[in-house]
Amino acid sequence: MGMKALKEIWREAWQPPDRRPAWQWCEDHIEGIPYSPNPGRFRSENSPWIREVMETLVDPRIRLVSIIASVQSSKTTAPELTLCYIISNLPGPALWLDQTDEDARDYSESRLQKLFDQCQPVARLMPTGIHRHKRKNNAIQFTNGMTLWILGAHNKTNLQRRSIRWLIGDETWRWPQGHMAEAEARVTAFGWLGKCIFMSQGGEEEDDTHRKFEATDQREWTFACPECGHRQPFKWECVEWSKSAKDEFGEWDFDEVRRTTAMRCESCNHYFNDGERTRRELNASGAFVAKNPKASKENVGFHWNALCAMSWGQLAELYLRAKAAARKGDVSLLQQFYQKRLGLPWREYVEDYKLEIIKSGYKRGETWEEEGAIDPKTGKILAAPLPERTGLIPLRFITVDCQMDHLFAVVRSWSAEGSSRLVWNERILTFTDIDVLQERFGVHPSLVFLDAGYATYDVYRECAKRGWVALIGDRRPVYAHKGRDGKTVQRFYSPRRKVVLSHRQHCHVHYWSNLNIKDTLARLRRNQDPARGPTWEVPDDIDDDYLAQMESEQRIKEKGQWMWKQIGSRPNHYFDGESMQATAATMLKIVGRESVMAAAVDTPDGES
Repeated sequence: MGMKALKEIWREAWQPPDRRPAWQWCEDHIEGIPYSPNPGRFRSENSPWIREVMETLVDPRIRLVSIIASVQSSKTTAPELTLCYIISNLPGPALWLDQTDEDARDYSESRLQKLFDQCQPVARLMPTGIHRHKRKNNAIQFTNGMTLWILGAHNKTNLQRRSIRWLIGDETWRWPQGHMAEAEARVTAFGWLGKCIFMSQGGEEEDDTHRKFEATDQREWTFACPECGHRQPFKWECVEWSKSAKDEFGEWDFDEVRRTTAMRCESCNHYFNDGERTRRELNASGAFVAKNPKASKENVGFHWNALCAMSWGQLAELYLRAKAAARKGDVSLLQQFYQKRLGLPWREYVEDYKLEIIKSGYKRGETWEEEGAIDPKTGKILAAPLPERTGLIPLRFITVDCQMDHLFAVVRSWSAEGSSRLVWNERILTFTDIDVLQERFGVHPSLVFLDAGYATYDVYRECAKRGWVALIGDRRPVYAHKGRDGKTVQRFYSPRRKVVLSHRQHCHVHYWSNLNIKDTLARLRRNQDPARGPTWEVPDDIDDDYLAQMESEQRIKEKGQWMWKQIGSRPNHYFDGESMQATAATMLKIVGRESVMAAAVDTPDGES
C-alpha cells in the first residue's frame, strides 16, 4: 500500500461526521437522481417540503417518523436521499422494507443502488474488487462496517431475525396487518438510537398505517396567502372550476375545466390561477404545522398532497372522471384519487356521490302542470292539462319505508312521459299519518306503496284495511310473468301475490328487483334537462337529510355479482322510498322498457 493511499485512509478515519442538515449535504454530494424527471443535481427547492422531513429523519430525539403523502411528490425520494447521508455520516445496521422479496430485489437494483452510484461519499463505500460478493440486491455490506438489507415486508421472517438501528418501510398501506408492529420491534435493541421511518400513500381508514400516523403530531404542509397572510393547508375543498364547463349534451368539457380551475384562499377568497409558477410562489412560503401537538415528542408525522406539486386542472379532471365512474358503480378511480393524489385514507365521502341537481324552480307541496292522470274507467294514463283533470286520478305515488318506530314517506308526482317531481318527503310516526298525506295530496289508495320487508305482518294488515299495496325488495334480477298471449315475459317486479289475513281481509304484494329497479332509479336521477328526455326533479327547499340519504348506497361488485349496497351505516330510508317510486312507475309502465300510455289502476302489472 502506497503512502498516498495510507494518508487517504487516515484522513477519512479522522474526519468528523458532517452535521449539516441532510438536505444540504445531499445537494452537495448527489450528482443526479437517476429515476427523477428533473435532470441534474439534487435541488431541494424543487420539493421544499422534504427539507424538514429529511432533517427529522436523522434527528436523534425522534424515534418514529410517519409520512403519508401523494404519489410522485418525493414521498419515497426523501428517505432515499437521507439514507445516503446516513450511510456516510451515521452508519448502523439498516433495513429497507418493500412489499415482497421480489419487489425489494427489483427496487434495490433499479433505484437504490443507482442512486448510491450518483453519490460519491456512498459510492466510495460500496464493496468492490474481491469484496464485490458483499454487494447483493438484497444486502449490501459497506466498507465502513454498515450493512443495509433490502427485503420484503410480506415475508414475516424478514421482520424477526435482525437488530436494526434504521428501519425504513415503504408503502406500508399494502403490508399485511400486524407487520408494521413486527418490524418496529427490530429497533428495540438500539434503545434511543433506534429509528422507525414509515412512508405510504393513503391506505384504508383505521388500518395500521392510518393508526400509526394518528399517534404522531401530524404535521401538515401549509402556505401563507400572499394577499392576507393567512396560513392554510393545500385543501382540495378550495379547488374550484367553472360549473358551466360543459358541452351541449351536459358532459364536462375537460379542456375548459382545466382552463378555469383555480384555488381559493379559505380566508380572503382570493383566487390563485393554476400554474407551476403559482405553486412555486406558494411553496416558497411553505411550512409544516402540527395538527396534533399533544402527541409524544418522539413521534413525528408529515402529510402533504398533490396540490403542492401537480396541476390543479389536471387533478380536477381526474376527480370528475373518477366521480362519474363511481356513480356508475366503479369506485376504484375515486379511491385511487383520495389515496394517491390527496394522500388520505380511503372512505366514501358523501359529496362524491351527490348529483349536481339543478334547482327546478318550485317548492315542496306545489302542484305541477305536467302531472299525468289516470282515467278510472279505462285505466289509461293521460297527459291531461289542468282544466281536463276533473274526474281523473292524479298520477301521484306515496311510498313509505317502514321501520320499527317510525316511517319515511315520499310523495312524487309523475308525467305520462316519465318525468317526475318530488312533492313531499317526511318522517312520520304512524300509519294514520299516511292517511293524512293521502288525503292532503289526493293519492288513490292503490297508488300507496309500503315496504313490507321489516314489520311484514303489520304492513300487510294496514294495506288490507286501506287498499294499499305492499312491496318487498328482493335479490332476484327478474321475475317471470305470463302475458295475455301465453308467452313468458321477464320483468323487474313479480306478479301480484294475494296474502289472505282472514276470511274478510287480504292485501296484494309485489316483490321488486333490488338491482334492476335501483339501476332504473339511477338512470332517472341523472337527468334534470327536459331536452334530454324525462326529468327527475326535487324542490328548491329540499332538506339536507333527504339529500344525504339519497347518497347512502352504491353499486358494487361482490363475488362476481353486481349489487346495490348501503355505504357504511348511512341511513337509506328515502333512497328506498324513491326506489319504490321507480318500482311503481315501472309497474304502471310509465318508465322502463315496457313504457306505454295505458295501464290498469287496480292491476298495475296489467293482470286480471
